[in-house]
Amino acid sequence: MTYHRNNWRQVAGYAAPFVPGGRAILSTVDMVGELADAAGLGRLHYVRGGRPQIELPWQPPGPPPDPQRADAAGRQAWDLLFSDEQKYGARALLDHVGNLLIPLPPAELDMVVRRFGPQGLERWDALTHTEDEHGEPAYDWRRQRELFGWLLRTVSPYGAMLVGTAMPCSQPEYEADCGCDDHGWVLPTGPFAQVDGAYYTESWQRVSGSTEPMSWQDMDQGRFGTCWLLTGIQAVVQANPQHAPRHLRTEANGTVTCTLYDGGRPVDITVVPDLPYGHDRLWGAAGHSTDARYAETWPGYYEKAAAMFHGGYPAIADGGYTCEALELLTGRSAHEHGLDLRSPWLVHEIADRRARGHAVTAGTHGRGDDRERLAGGRLAASHAYFIKDVDVAGGRICLGNPWGDGADRRMWECWLTLAEAQTYLGAVDSVPLR
Repeated sequence: MTYHRNNWRQVAGYAAPFVPGGRAILSTVDMVGELADAAGLGRLHYVRGGRPQIELPWQPPGPPPDPQRADAAGRQAWDLLFSDEQKYGARALLDHVGNLLIPLPPAELDMVVRRFGPQGLERWDALTHTEDEHGEPAYDWRRQRELFGWLLRTVSPYGAMLVGTAMPCSQPEYEADCGCDDHGWVLPTGPFAQVDGAYYTESWQRVSGSTEPMSWQDMDQGRFGTCWLLTGIQAVVQANPQHAPRHLRTEANGTVTCTLYDGGRPVDITVVPDLPYGHDRLWGAAGHSTDARYAETWPGYYEKAAAMFHGGYPAIADGGYTCEALELLTGRSAHEHGLDLRSPWLVHEIADRRARGHAVTAGTHGRGDDRERLAGGRLAASHAYFIKDVDVAGGRICLGNPWGDGADRRMWECWLTLAEAQTYLGAVDSVPLR
C-alpha cells in the first residue's frame, strides 16, 4: 500500500529484523496488503479515455417529484432547444428553457436531464456558444458558468456526471504528455480533506502534523506544470488556514464548488468530482499520496476549478506567474505588493509581510524547464515556490516546493541567504489576507 501518512509499513520494516519472526510476520502482512490493494483498485470508478457515470446514493431536497410536471416541462424545453436559433435567437431560446426548468425541484430537474440524455445536453451546450451577427455568444462566459454550476449542483450524482460528459464546456479536458492511451478520469475514494498527524515519508523524512483539514503541507504537484498555482494555494492557506475551507466546498450531490476571482469579482466554479487519472495514479495535484483510494483530493479540485476557469488543463499546465495565482485565489492585486529583490532589507520586508498576514510567493530564473538545477541542485529553474519560513537573525528565507515530500529534503525546503535570493529569484509577490 502506498499511503504515506503515519507510515506503519515503513516503521514495521525497519523494526522487523530486531523482532523474532518479524520478517515472516511482515511478509504475511505484505501479502494481505497486496491482495487488499488489488481488490481496492478493482473497485475504483475509472474510465480510460472517458468519464465515469454511475449511480450513487442521493437524497434530493424539496418535495417528491411530480413525473407529469417534469415530463411536460421537459418536452417544452426539448422543443425549444431544437428550434431554429436563426429565427428565434439563441439567447431567447435559452432564456425560455431556463424559465421552464429553474422552478422545478431538484428531483424533477434530474428527471428532465436524464431524459434529455447526451443528445439534448449537447444541443443545450452548443446553443450557449452560438454566435450572433456581431460574433457574440448567446451566453457570455459568466452566464455559462452560472448555467453549468446550477445544473451540476442541483441534479443527482449520476445527472451531474451526465452533464459533465455530454456538455463539453461544463468541465475541463486534459491530454497527457506521455503519448500513451492509459489515461482517463476517476472518482477518487480518498478523503476530501482531513487533519494530519505527524508522519514519515518514504525517504524517512519526518513531517510535522498540521492542525487544519486543508493544510499547506498537503500538496503533491502531480504531472501538470501548475507549480505557479499550487504554490499560490500553499502561500494563501499558510497565511490564512480558513481561506480554503471558505472557498472550496462539496455540494450535497458530491460535486465540488470552488470560489475564484475574476478581476476582483468572485466566481463560483462547480466541477464533477472526477479527477485526471493515468498509470494507476492521480495525474494532477493531490495530498501526500497519488493513490486515488487514500489521497486527500482538495488540491486536485482547486487545480481542476482553475483549469475550468482558464479553459482547460492545457491553459494552466505549461506554467504561469505566481502573481496571477494570488489574484485568482484572493481577488487582490499582487502587483501592488511586489517586493524589490535588490533591497538589502528584503528578508526583513518578507518577514514583515508574513507577520501582517500576507501570502508570499517567489519564482526562480530559467527558460521554462524545471529540470534544470540551480544553487548546487537545491533549486529548480523556472519554478514557483512559496515563502515557507524566514530567519531574520540569520538573514535567510526558506522556500517551500509544491513537489512536496516526493522531492528530496534539500529541494523540498530550500534555505537561501539574501545574496542567493537576489541571484536565483526572479520575483517575490505577496497579497494581504487580513
